[in-house]
Amino acid sequence: MNDYAEETSLDVTNPAPRCPVILMLDVSGSMSGAPLRELKEGLSQFLRETSDDETASMSVELEVITFGGNAEIAAPFAPVNVVNDNPPALEANGSTPLGEALRLADSELKARRRLYKQKGISSYKPWIILMTDGCPNDDWRNAAASMKQLGEEKRLQYIGIGIGDEADFDTLRQILPEHPGPVKLKGLCFKEFFKWLTDSLKSVSASSVAQQDAVVLGNVNSWADLAGTPALEEGK
Repeated sequence: MNDYAEETSLDVTNPAPRCPVILMLDVSGSMSGAPLRELKEGLSQFLRETSDDETASMSVELEVITFGGNAEIAAPFAPVNVVNDNPPALEANGSTPLGEALRLADSELKARRRLYKQKGISSYKPWIILMTDGCPNDDWRNAAASMKQLGEEKRLQYIGIGIGDEADFDTLRQILPEHPGPVKLKGLCFKEFFKWLTDSLKSVSASSVAQQDAVVLGNVNSWADLAGTPALEEGK
């Protein structure tokens, strides 16, 4: 995205601190059918319900990165209500270039935070949500290092979700910070997850930047299958 496009997606007259959120969504061929359909419905719900909350709609800025065949920006950074008005089209295709998606997310997040700093806009910790149902087919190791370190240092909220029995949790444990580590989605409970995400971002947006670490996140049992996978530690 060029600088002009970046700046026109940032409302400098909005006094609210911003909460940058990147959704990294696996749309490889194995997601076709029911998984992709449920993902689309969950995403649509998230966009609508987050936009409907006055405080969250002023703070949450969203980017959607998809990876299936190749990694691309399906929706560039913009206020969540703007993305809601023009939601990304998701189609399942190809393999799982997770390393490429991680490099893109890292670059995009750094650029967005640099723009906030240039414009004097305060911001919450970024949220990175990674959702995948398989195994990366490219080199992800170097790409994962930067974002994993930020997660380990608690400079961002980094959540990885494995979908289905073929999700590669061994690899996800190497990509994600130790806590919370990868969490398995319960069935196809995308709607329940995105409801939790909306509620979490509403709570963060209602807090001050200084108090964001004190925000207690909701129970994950509606969407997380915690058997055999590291659990999200509630309230952290």
